[in-house]
Amino acid sequence: MAFPLRRDFRGGPASNECVTPGEATTRWEHHGHPEILQVYIRESVYSAAVNDMYGCEKSAAQVLPRFAILDPLLEQLCIAIARALRDGTVEDGLYTDTLAQMIAVHLARYHCSRSHPLHMTTTKPIPSWKIRRLVDFIEENLDRDLSLGAMAAEVAVSPLYLPRSFKAAVGQSPHQYVIGRRIERAKELLSSGDSPIVDVALAVGFSSQSHLSSWFLRLVGVSPAEYRRQSAG
Repeated sequence: MAFPLRRDFRGGPASNECVTPGEATTRWEHHGHPEILQVYIRESVYSAAVNDMYGCEKSAAQVLPRFAILDPLLEQLCIAIARALRDGTVEDGLYTDTLAQMIAVHLARYHCSRSHPLHMTTTKPIPSWKIRRLVDFIEENLDRDLSLGAMAAEVAVSPLYLPRSFKAAVGQSPHQYVIGRRIERAKELLSSGDSPIVDVALAVGFSSQSHLSSWFLRLVGVSPAEYRRQSAG
């Protein structure tokens, strides 16, 4: 089951969001040429958010259908997903995991049958030893697909609260930290060896050479190839 969100990207007063529960059957008719983005949230992600927020099953906090609403935060989350699709960030599983968690929490807080949390679970900071363990886990698994769920499971915390607690302790979100460490590892490999750049990309956890190049240029200011040339000189 999924929860589709539809946003009309025409801009101006006509922009709107629609929320449709996964089990609902809907029919849409559009006039003109609107740009529409459909975002689907897995039932398991929403169920986890409901359990963390309300301590109940999804059936006790059903998503409510919404049509042509104005929801600025939901709009920004949809825009973030659209940008990720355009610039290739969607290849970062950790980034899309985080966006999915944020959307699920937003749906549970404002667009479900229990829209005002009555019994919120108390959030405690993650102990420092768990943060150290998580940092070690990231370092040991940079070449793998580091999902938010896998990171949370490693230290036995909820994926819902991990990003906030990690950023409070480390100063960066899990996604920012992982990308930064992958870039640093790539710099080491580029300056100390002659492996093809595509092999370097895969060795540090990027899905492709273009994925590495995009982040490398953004964070370092030059391409991986140029960085290697500068290091050799």
